[in-house]
Amino acid sequence: MRKQSLPAAIILSAALASAALAETPARNFDAVAAAPDSHQVLLENDKVRVLRVVVAPGAVEPAHEHRWPSVMYFEQPQPIAYIVYELAGGALVEAQRIEAPALPTGEAVWADPEGLHAVENRGSEPFIALRVEFKDGAPATP
Repeated sequence: MRKQSLPAAIILSAALASAALAETPARNFDAVAAAPDSHQVLLENDKVRVLRVVVAPGAVEPAHEHRWPSVMYFEQPQPIAYIVYELAGGALVEAQRIEAPALPTGEAVWADPEGLHAVENRGSEPFIALRVEFKDGAPATP
């Protein structure tokens, strides 16, 4: 299994979205709270949170964030659109859309904390991944 980082464009976009979040009144955009249909907690303690991420074919999950660094393992990758959002006057506004091909099955990637985003599954099967979030990492938002 080859390890790699998320593409630079996705990381930069997530950082920009994180900056917008820091200026906004508190709203719970945590992945589990904001997108519960696509983020299932498999394990959580004071050190880690393990999520099973499932996005149906053609579905767009709700906008959410991941405030801790993580490792994602792709069980059933699909081609996706990675959608970056900003908050403007309290409303979500799409800032960028990045089309990405499916990674190889079994691929694992490192991800820094991610600001407001969503994934659209452009494939014909469910997109399935495991995300291990490391709570000791610096949060993206207060």
